[in-house]
Amino acid sequence: MSAAPLGWLGQACFALRFLVQWHAAERAGRSVAPRSFWWLSLAGALLMALYTSEARQLVLAGGFLASAWIYARNLLLRGGADPRALTRLLPETAAVLGILAWCFAAGVADARSAGLPRVWLAILVTGQLLWTARFALQWLASERSGRSHLPRSFWWLSLAGNALLLAYALFLADPLLIAAFAFGPFVQVRNLVLGERPREAVPEVGLPADPPRVAHR
Repeated sequence: MSAAPLGWLGQACFALRFLVQWHAAERAGRSVAPRSFWWLSLAGALLMALYTSEARQLVLAGGFLASAWIYARNLLLRGGADPRALTRLLPETAAVLGILAWCFAAGVADARSAGLPRVWLAILVTGQLLWTARFALQWLASERSGRSHLPRSFWWLSLAGNALLLAYALFLADPLLIAAFAFGPFVQVRNLVLGERPREAVPEVGLPADPPRVAHR
């Protein structure tokens, strides 16, 4: 049975999460991520991991699985968390990194055996590393502050990784993967523009206040 319907459902989740985040950011006048953004991200990542695994795009599958773990952690951080809790996540983090490393190694081996040109293999691996690193960076920044948020560097890494993966999807002529990365740059650029605005000058509308940060000596 083809996993394409699951892939398209995952893309629907990703498209909706972008619209939800974009709407919330426009209302707030700055880059924010409501709780629904993380739920849609988690569902989309798991569905896309199934699709890319079935399509033998294991480098992409590893990235989606690693991202799913980070999305789940952000859902916990939405309620506030002790920044020191990061040290208790080392076993789970090590397991996720092990899965990601295996997917990358297996995916590169598959791509080479299929005769993928080296330049496109380099574009795929670099794009996926940037795409995955954006949420690793966002996760660490959120763990340090004890709350879920999107730093400006997240959007720069998103834009760079998205551009490379979109180029790879166009090379494959895979309509589902093209749909996965075609819309992202618009949202990423808009969030970078919103990040230039002084926060004091733009009131937040209709968004719950961030939970207080936990200070430690």
